[in-house]
Amino acid sequence: MGDALPAGYYIDYLLFVAFGVYGLSEMKKNEFPDFTIRQGVVAAVYPGATAAEMEEQVAKPLENYIFSYKEVKKAKTHSTCKDGMVIIQVQLNDDLNNKDEFWSKFKHGVGQFKSELPQGVLAVQVMDDFGDTSALLVTMESGDKTYRELNTYMDGLKDRLRRIESVGRLNTYGMQQEQISIYLDSDRLSHYGINDQTLAITLFTKGFTTTAGRIKTDDYISPVYIAKSLNTLRDVQEMIVYSDPMGNTVRLKDIARVVKEYPVPESVITNNGKKCLLLSVEMKKDKNIVRMGNEVKEVLVEYEKTLPSDVQLFKITDQSKVVNDSVITFLKELLIAVIAVIIVVMLLMPFRVAMVAASTIPVTIFISLGLFYAFGIELNTVTLAALIVTLGMIVDNSIVIIDSYLEKISEGMSRWHASIESATHFFKSIFSATLAISITFFPFLFTMTGMTHDFLMSFPWATTLILMISLLVAELLVPFLQFYFIRKPVKSEFPEGGKKKFSFLDSLQTGYNWLLDKCFAYPRITIGLGVLSVVVGIVLVGSLPQKLMPTAERD
Repeated sequence: MGDALPAGYYIDYLLFVAFGVYGLSEMKKNEFPDFTIRQGVVAAVYPGATAAEMEEQVAKPLENYIFSYKEVKKAKTHSTCKDGMVIIQVQLNDDLNNKDEFWSKFKHGVGQFKSELPQGVLAVQVMDDFGDTSALLVTMESGDKTYRELNTYMDGLKDRLRRIESVGRLNTYGMQQEQISIYLDSDRLSHYGINDQTLAITLFTKGFTTTAGRIKTDDYISPVYIAKSLNTLRDVQEMIVYSDPMGNTVRLKDIARVVKEYPVPESVITNNGKKCLLLSVEMKKDKNIVRMGNEVKEVLVEYEKTLPSDVQLFKITDQSKVVNDSVITFLKELLIAVIAVIIVVMLLMPFRVAMVAASTIPVTIFISLGLFYAFGIELNTVTLAALIVTLGMIVDNSIVIIDSYLEKISEGMSRWHASIESATHFFKSIFSATLAISITFFPFLFTMTGMTHDFLMSFPWATTLILMISLLVAELLVPFLQFYFIRKPVKSEFPEGGKKKFSFLDSLQTGYNWLLDKCFAYPRITIGLGVLSVVVGIVLVGSLPQKLMPTAERD
């Protein structure tokens, strides 16, 4: 057999690697994998009811109804009652996967059940969208513009962002609505013989409602808002609150100061010390967050050019940047791993041997990424962790085969037969070792439940896929690479005089042989030290602090 190898053999691998590079740019990317939030909140409003009345008349009937659903985890569902409101935290069973179907059925049922509650219960609302997270948070700030003007500009931005296919929900926060405030003058009320209770009754009959706004005194706050039919400040000022048969009339402006103003906010959002609106941009499921982030940035840059000079846009949270940085960091780690393998192997073997071993790392990784893309596996924190964890493992199979090849050609076997023998002889060993490592992570799928199970579900499959690709590369590609690039065995060189040169590999082998002899000479001590190390490891693991995810570093 000559040195020439079929070119198509290498082209196949190059195509696989190229597909992996393409898949890396096109595949779905996100910061975290999708996992099901099995929690929701049921809130009921009953103005005027005390906390005790809320518990007896609203909370207990609602809880009994909620517990009629077999999907609800009763031990984790609890309620909180206060004057006029009850909040029930609902936890669903860990084995429930189609939560949207359940919440749709549940909301319909709660809507019908409301008729069985006291008539004073104004609303019963179910909230279940706690799993939706913002891909970007964008502030629109100004020192001079009103909230109404900022909201108009924000609506224009949202119209442009909706044209991006991967953009999901757009929510605006921080908007302050203007209100018409009525400040009563006690002296004028006394002059006309009108008290605040009589005035309140008169206002209600003129179009005010009790579902919004407030009558506020030192001791009492009652909700009051004007009806939508009263749209202007003048409408309210000119309202007649008292009249007599003599034709005398008293208008609201005669006994009160009526102004349009922003209420004292219970919460407010500022950025750089200026008032602002906050836009939350969510991504549709199974989309590429990096691509979406780039498209949103282009829209922000173009739209900001159309805004007045005193209105600025700022990105205060950008998951697309976080994910893109994670991918770049992984590529850097990949390069470091290749260099580390070359350096370590060069300490023991020639440069060509090191290059053949190190080349299997990028080939395996990019073929794996191509299969991730083909199988629809998302690139996220968990799958990136699988890639990083296996970086140190995927080269092991190749080194075993290369070492066997070097040993066989040093014994005089031809390079071609040595390549075949080294791959076939160790196939069972390498295959069983790969299976052993892969199976190690599959207990996650059986021991974890709920959100943790959903979060880690892709880790064992991703790890197994990468290691199996490593096995195939070692068995099918490495024999050809070592045949072509490694033509001579590694021989110990002896200078004139017969004295052997220093060899790091020989020194390492000598030390290993000495340690192995000692272990066999004192078997009880060896086994005792092994058992002790396991016990110490268990104790140390138990004392370490545990956290599902590390603290996130953000701007």
